[in-house]
Amino acid sequence: MFQIKKYKTELIIFFIAFPVRFFYALVVQFLYGPHVFVSFSDAAMYLNMAHNLLNYHMLSQGTISSFLLPDALWMPGYPVFLAVLVWLKMSLSAMVFVQNVLAGLTAVMIYWLGVKVFNSPFVGIVAGIIFSFEPMSIYWNALLMSDNLASFLFLFSVCLFASKRYYASAFVMGLAALTRPINLYLFPIFLIMYVYQYKNVIGNSIFSMVRERLFWKKIFLMACVFFFTIFPWMVRNKIQFNSWELSSDGWYALHYFASRTFADRNNIPYSWPPVNSDYYSKYPNDVHRLYYVEFFNVPYYKKYLFDLISQRPADFAKFHFISVLKGFDNHDYRYIVRYVLLAKVPQFNTSVANALIGVGQGVWIILFGFAAVGFLVKGKREWQFFFISFYLANTLLMGYVGTVTAGGRYNLPFLPLTLLVASYGGFLLFKRKKQLCFLNDAYVQ
Repeated sequence: MFQIKKYKTELIIFFIAFPVRFFYALVVQFLYGPHVFVSFSDAAMYLNMAHNLLNYHMLSQGTISSFLLPDALWMPGYPVFLAVLVWLKMSLSAMVFVQNVLAGLTAVMIYWLGVKVFNSPFVGIVAGIIFSFEPMSIYWNALLMSDNLASFLFLFSVCLFASKRYYASAFVMGLAALTRPINLYLFPIFLIMYVYQYKNVIGNSIFSMVRERLFWKKIFLMACVFFFTIFPWMVRNKIQFNSWELSSDGWYALHYFASRTFADRNNIPYSWPPVNSDYYSKYPNDVHRLYYVEFFNVPYYKKYLFDLISQRPADFAKFHFISVLKGFDNHDYRYIVRYVLLAKVPQFNTSVANALIGVGQGVWIILFGFAAVGFLVKGKREWQFFFISFYLANTLLMGYVGTVTAGGRYNLPFLPLTLLVASYGGFLLFKRKKQLCFLNDAYVQ
């Protein structure tokens, strides 16, 4: 009973976030059946890969057992996670239930960070409650998509870092990178934050910090833990595809979305790599689509993109900058309303639907405003920069890819940290207003 009282707030937050997602999943299952949980194309692919892992011990999106190909596009984290659930004989509904639990725990971690970092239960509670009812996170949580596991692992890594468990944080961040490869490029932010923190601890110049053996030891070991977590997958790709990269997804997505769009807008010829006839003769038709995601096509995608940039450097810089701004404010509300709600309920009033999109976008404008206010106060600025830098770095790296239909989900792992920064700004504003009211009352008296 004592323990329940001790963690009363955490339990309340969990039992706000979890039921919201649980009942949403129940409603959509009742209306459309359990296969709605794999209605997004990638979700069905992940489930198929989980079955292939169990049945054929190979990460492959193929559908014919005798012609399964090792996959160059997908990361192993989420298929392995699903494979465990499939091995446990879980139904699709049960799998989503597990994701509901992870979302509830995510809300608890948001509260914990509010208390730990900002010394304010208020900040954690507000951010946790906003997350509990945020439409994009609710929608994607009911689909078997890697974004859910990646979001949980990423935030767990941040929590471990905030509690100074640096090696555990690096390990969990490595698992997040094995779920979503973008985390490979975000891990250095942890190292930069550690350098900043350590500089503050020793209180001297950076030259004295260089002499600190403990500093170098922890930096080195953090990097080693992260590297050796992802290294087995790099070895697998080197053996299978002669590439040390984690995935072909990044360059393939840039070519498919960004390069193609920029080329079309500027009347530049767009092309795909020439097809290797041996590849086609070796495999049946249902795996032909795998050709363009093979690692041996990545040099073609790189060269094509760099040629575009060299031809129109100013135009591409403008294109990328505008894409980053749009991606930063992409929360998938248009996608959810227009391609999910109106598709499933065509009789729904279009004007009301558009109004819902406007309200959702308006709320985020207010939240970004609160986040900006928080930076005016010096106290926790380093943590605010640390939290918001992941969101900024992700949108900068994604570019145009983050603006496409359903592209808002790429920001999903960083949503909790952004809400924390916004809640902290709102808390400071509320606190300032309260102080002004107190001073005004005292003056009147």
